[in-house]
Amino acid sequence: MSHGTNNVFGNPTPEVVLPENQATLQRQFDIEMVNVAGGAITHVGAAGQRTRIGSVERPATRPMAAGDGFWASKYSRAVNGGGGHVLAASVYVLRLKAGPDRVYDPRFYGTWRPGDPQDWRTSLINIRPDRYHEADSGRWQADTIYTDIVGGTGIFGGASSPPVGSPFTYYDEAARQWRPVTAYFAGDYTKPPPRKLRFTVYKPVTQHGSPSSIEFENWAAGDTVAGVEHPANGRVLLGYPGREPVHIADVLQRVTGVGRFGGTEFAHAGQVDTNHPGALTLSTSPYAGFSHDENVRGGLQIVPANHVKWLSHRLGQNSFIGLPQWLIVGPTGADKALLDRRVPYLVDGQLSVFPGWEAIAPIFGMYVRTAYDAADPDRGTRFTVSTDYGRTWRSSPELVGVRDPSNCADTSCVQNWTNIRLHLRYPAGP
Repeated sequence: MSHGTNNVFGNPTPEVVLPENQATLQRQFDIEMVNVAGGAITHVGAAGQRTRIGSVERPATRPMAAGDGFWASKYSRAVNGGGGHVLAASVYVLRLKAGPDRVYDPRFYGTWRPGDPQDWRTSLINIRPDRYHEADSGRWQADTIYTDIVGGTGIFGGASSPPVGSPFTYYDEAARQWRPVTAYFAGDYTKPPPRKLRFTVYKPVTQHGSPSSIEFENWAAGDTVAGVEHPANGRVLLGYPGREPVHIADVLQRVTGVGRFGGTEFAHAGQVDTNHPGALTLSTSPYAGFSHDENVRGGLQIVPANHVKWLSHRLGQNSFIGLPQWLIVGPTGADKALLDRRVPYLVDGQLSVFPGWEAIAPIFGMYVRTAYDAADPDRGTRFTVSTDYGRTWRSSPELVGVRDPSNCADTSCVQNWTNIRLHLRYPAGP
């Protein structure tokens, strides 16, 4: 059984999604990387068949500490309970957590301010697609494995892409076995990474099979959408083939626009750009490839409420609250007033939006992959939208730049979306 991906002390998994967070795991494939220049990147199927899918252009030489802006790096763990795992899956980067194993305790940070010492910090190894080696020339990052795999394909959005929580291991040459990468570093992140690295991808299966969709009703209590006033929050609905959808979470803030989210230039319109324990980014950009032009980017984000509150209340970032490009998720029955800046992040030592959705499957771990097939979109993960409460559905409109109700009046604009449906798929590659 899976342990889920939640790594937040004192935050229980919402009862309604316990089956998804305690699913049986079916191993699908491994991705092995030889961390040297020219080293092979190999897809290893469940039956042991090996397919080389790329090469290392420049190896990583040491992990790097995650910045405070990536606070979500603290929220998740591997599906087998360890600390080393795929922390963020994206069309333009994979972020692998090299440690530590320690559980994030938000109470420790109740009075913390940026610059204060921390008792621990996430260490990362990143993997980048083709063109980054060239583009970063002279500014190569020590924590990054640069590859020749095209962004938006393979491990970066193809059939070999992993979900959040995939365990991260290394090959112990002396013991001749794969071991958790946290055992290699053992708290010393000044060491160069091991020569052979691997992450393992599993398909989670519940008593009803594997979920086929996650749908977001795009309104919060008090919103008027498409001429209908809503007294209650929109629901987040989990779908299985042949079963009625289950109400698993609430929408506390609707999304009404798109912005220039990094990586959407690599993704097709309708493709998942990124999933990590604090965000799900969806691309509306028709451009698919490396570009220095930020105006070809376009997308929106779905984020959990406590993560939003921490970033705005504690780190002083521009708040997602009230901005059109973010849909905010909370537990069923949550009051959207909890997003108010006057409501503390912690109330009596407990997260104010409780139970929190940070690093909770199926939205923020285990299930969502960036896998996309442009030739046959139904074979990959994609999203569709409705402007008439689910009576009809269409592919994502193509929207780039900053578009919101102030400068987007077409019927396809995001403020007119009543529903967003994510279609889940679990390809085994390569």
